[in-house]
Amino acid sequence: MNILRPSYHITPKQGWINDPNGFVWFNGHYHIYCQHNPHDTKWGPMHWLHFISEDLIDFEEVGISLKPDQDYDKELGCFSGSAIEIDGKLYVLYTGCSNGKQTQCLAVSNDGHTFEKSIHNPVLAEKDLPEGYMIADFRDPKVFKKNGLYHVLLACRHKDGYSSILLFSGIDLLNLKFKAVLKSFYSCQEGGMVECPDIIFDGDRCALLYSLQKPLREGEKFQNRFPVAYTVGRLDLAKGTFNEEGNEHELDNGFVCYATQSLQKEGKNYLVYWQSSWDIEDYPTVKEGYAGQLSLFKEARIEGDRIKLDFLPNSKRKSIVVEISSSQATLSLRNVEIQISKPDKRIEIRLHGSDDLRYFHLNDVNKINIDYVYDNSCVELRFQGGEAFASLLDFSQDDSKEVIIKTKGCKIINP
Repeated sequence: MNILRPSYHITPKQGWINDPNGFVWFNGHYHIYCQHNPHDTKWGPMHWLHFISEDLIDFEEVGISLKPDQDYDKELGCFSGSAIEIDGKLYVLYTGCSNGKQTQCLAVSNDGHTFEKSIHNPVLAEKDLPEGYMIADFRDPKVFKKNGLYHVLLACRHKDGYSSILLFSGIDLLNLKFKAVLKSFYSCQEGGMVECPDIIFDGDRCALLYSLQKPLREGEKFQNRFPVAYTVGRLDLAKGTFNEEGNEHELDNGFVCYATQSLQKEGKNYLVYWQSSWDIEDYPTVKEGYAGQLSLFKEARIEGDRIKLDFLPNSKRKSIVVEISSSQATLSLRNVEIQISKPDKRIEIRLHGSDDLRYFHLNDVNKINIDYVYDNSCVELRFQGGEAFASLLDFSQDDSKEVIIKTKGCKIINP
């Protein structure tokens, strides 16, 4: 019996997955691809594993769409990238990694599954980089179209040790030129850098998202060594500037969130991420033949300088309202323990019996609205209508899938 494999979170039939790639609506289906090693349950030469869905709830695995088979990608593989529909065809822009270089490569498909790599690859190489930026760490293209031009966000390391999100623009994907450095990052430790830039738009405002490797911890910020952070602002593509409006925030206050992929469809933004971390070395799921999982797909809204996440309809979420009656209260959801400190409005989350915790603060803790999905080993928690969100993994060997709720110093007022 597969007691660890979730029912609603994407997992591979076998092998390893990490970053989601190429999230797009095309030919009547949602498509999502994952970084994938089909040969082992650990990271290895990267392929793109393809999944399709009609509703972002139920997905079908349809096989490998990209594999490393060219000089520019055959050594370490087809790294992360994104997708866009152009004239009825699906184009993916991905990072090819080989011979110590990371270059940007293009592939096109008529059906979303079988791709032909461009004879012009790589379409962005060392000659296209601004001075001081390194081809050895130049990856994760996010492509979008605005104002009649194609634009691509890319992560890249500078020779002086910091890293940046670069903007390239062009009339098509074969004629992209460097435009500007949008944002730079100086606090990544131990050789870390920014990765996986992403962007969601809401009118004339946007949120620039990015994944960080080992950023310097700042109080309760960056408790994870591999977090997703974001900044809300306004992007001027003509000038090549991103004008920040507000503070930098983390997307998820839990344990496992990395490498977002977003899609805007009919005015709504949808988002997914790798629900894991590079800090996890042993996956109990390897005994079931796989390792790695994606988060549930969620709607993302910009409110003020924050992104608020919400579960989709029919996402199997459950909701409770917890009334806090003591200065220190505890709520247990199966194996997840949530501790509430009423005086300082602090929330702590951990697995039962573990010393490893994450904490954050809410504006009001007298009554706490919690929406949750407990999908075997994958757990997602939403607090106060999206004020905070927390993802974690529970690999406990409990045959029961029932979520038993226990309280101390609080009570459920609408189960």
